[in-house]
Amino acid sequence: TPEVRAKASLLHGFGGSPIGNSRVKLTNIADCVARGLVQEGQDPQQVAADQLVKDGVDVLHTIGGDDTNTAAADLASYLAEHDYGLGVVGLPKTIEYFRSLDLRRYRPPTPNY
Repeated sequence: TPEVRAKASLLHGFGGSPIGNSRVKLTNIADCVARGLVQEGQDPQQVAADQLVKDGVDVLHTIGGDDTNTAAADLASYLAEHDYGLGVVGLPKTIEYFRSLDLRRYRPPTPNY
């Protein structure tokens, strides 16, 4: 709607995501506090884990690059160490040179294909 589009620039203050999670590393406590995502003295991973439980999430699927999947691995370790019983599945946003598919049908050949 025009009203939503008029306010779209507000997303820049939230790291590109309407829920404010983009470009946030839960292991960077000072950044999470500065962004107002957690209070001073809170552990961002615990806050995230508790929210997942509250929301009834039993498996978190993340789709992204190295930072996203590193953060997913960090959270998975935290969840396991603290017996949350939740799973985390980190999925790459791109899969290059996946040879079991005939990629020639989907894109032009490259020198490495």
